[in-house]
Amino acid sequence: MASMSAVPGNPRPRADPLVLDLPAEAASLVTVRRSLGRWLSAAEVTPDVVGALQVAVGEACANAVDHAYPPGTPGTMQVRVSVEPGGRVTAVVADHGGWRTPDADPGDRGRGLLIMHQLLEDVEISRRPDGTTVTLRVPARELPERATASADELAVLRIDRSAGVPCVRASGPLEDDAAAGVRLRLLEASRGGVVRTELDLDGVGHLGPAVVAAVAEVAAIGRANGWPLRVVSAATQPRAALARAGVPLADD
Repeated sequence: MASMSAVPGNPRPRADPLVLDLPAEAASLVTVRRSLGRWLSAAEVTPDVVGALQVAVGEACANAVDHAYPPGTPGTMQVRVSVEPGGRVTAVVADHGGWRTPDADPGDRGRGLLIMHQLLEDVEISRRPDGTTVTLRVPARELPERATASADELAVLRIDRSAGVPCVRASGPLEDDAAAGVRLRLLEASRGGVVRTELDLDGVGHLGPAVVAAVAEVAAIGRANGWPLRVVSAATQPRAALARAGVPLADD
């Protein structure tokens, strides 16, 4: 097999795509997430893209599990992921059922389509009588301001669901290179902007402009979907920066 060199600043092209053929059942979702994460990391895909693809591919698979086949009817789903020579990552999720129209209720898995579109700019859905194929693409230069987020920066952000309402809790200074992680965690917690979410910045003393912009972006998505992003912050600089960006604070 011919070797393929990496393009500087881009994911490393691979000759062997990730191919999974799994039962369309909830237990398979963990397998998809773990396999995809390992494969993308080995391909040297940036952490923010790994996280976004794990969420988006997971939602596509969850839709196949919930909507592709009638209740009680076994079925399968296929996942194929490849990195092209130019650095573009392409993920394809396919099933062989008759997808039903997702419910309007935001508690339904149909919101996964919204999440995919919020996380990735290139989403293609092909419905046929014999099944549905979801194709997700991330160009080599997708969202350049997000491409510098590191695993350490993502690690200071965690999603706490213990109180019922998802809350993204952050600690330490959040400079511009953490904007990718902030945006991704907020979108993940809010299921792409359709579920009420909170942001706890009490452990943060400083926000970079790109982080403020990321928070304002998700706050706008929340308003468009009928809920306000509740932000808690005690430090002066984050409060002032968010206020200038039009993001209301919890005690305002």
